[in-house]
This record gives sequence, C-alpha cells and structure tokens, in this order.
Amino acid sequence: MKLRNGKSAAALTACLMGASLLIAAAPGANAAPASPLLGTWTGPADVYYGGSFTQGTEKLTITTARGNVAKGTWQWKSAGGKWSKPKLVQLIAMNSAIGATSIDILGADGDGTYEGVLIPGVSFEIGYMDPSPDGSKNTLVLHSLMSKSK
Repeated sequence: MKLRNGKSAAALTACLMGASLLIAAAPGANAAPASPLLGTWTGPADVYYGGSFTQGTEKLTITTARGNVAKGTWQWKSAGGKWSKPKLVQLIAMNSAIGATSIDILGADGDGTYEGVLIPGVSFEIGYMDPSPDGSKNTLVLHSLMSKSK
C-alpha cells in the first residue's frame, strides 16, 4: 500500500487508538469474573453415595479471586454433626456473554470436580462428583443451593 503525505498512516493510527480506548473502557473489560465468589457460602446438600441418600450442609470459603480463578476451602457436615477438615478447592468462573445474569463455575479439588451456576447477589448452585472416594465402585455426588453469608 502506498501512503500519501502520511495521511493514511495518521488515520490508521487514530482508528487503532480509538478502538483500544473503547475496548479498555468497555464495562467489565478489566473486571475479575471470579470476584463475586469471594466470601463464605453455605447451603443444604443432597448426598448420594453407594445407592444411599442423605442430607447435610456444605460450606465453601473463597479467600482469593484473581481473574477467572478463585481459591479457597470446602467443608461438609451431616445433620447435627461437626464440620469436616477444610479441603483445598479451586474454581474457574467462565466468562459470561454480555448481558448474561449468571456465571458458569467449574472446579476441582484433590478428589473430584465441581460444576455450578452463580447468579451474583442471588444464589450459587453447585454440584460435586467424586468418582471413587474410597477406592470402591461407589460414586459420591453432592448438590447444594448455597447462599452467601453476610
């Protein structure tokens, strides 16, 4: 391409600078998608293990959120029981479409995987699956609708 008097180069530079300003100023361009996860989440949990069903309470305490990644701990207690030892967990907040009201959540700990949906300020529904927690052929499945502690 042949430039005339530098006008084309100046126009191209101005367009690129304008586009970069629009991108930087876009809502949520620099927001950390995982930041709504920060805090302590608790909720009743349905548990299926070895063909048996029970209920209890789950607790996720998210202490760090950078970009799309959140880190914290997970705990469980049966009805009337004590909290288990905290277990490290990492979650990923998937970028949602513009205008979406929910954020898809994926994650893992040392034994299994998490999948959920976060509606910031409303609810956090999450499921967990450990394919073989005790080396048997049984699968542990947990489901909880959590709310954020104030």
